[in-house]
Amino acid sequence: MNNIQDEFQVLREELKKLNIDVEKVVKVGNGSMDFHEVFYRSPRYDDVRTVYVQRHTLDHLIEKFKDAYK
Repeated sequence: MNNIQDEFQVLREELKKLNIDVEKVVKVGNGSMDFHEVFYRSPRYDDVRTVYVQRHTLDHLIEKFKDAYK
């Protein structure tokens, strides 16, 4: 991974395979507590949902989505 945008591009691609559209990613927090808010739209919900994630837990988040959207 080169930078944060590359890491979130992987998240976008993996969720797209599950028919989930990532609309935007916004950095929240600062310093050592670096979180990102991911806004997404899935076929299960009519509205935009959000989830908070730290960069080092992106792979775990992808696995959770895969388990939930089998």
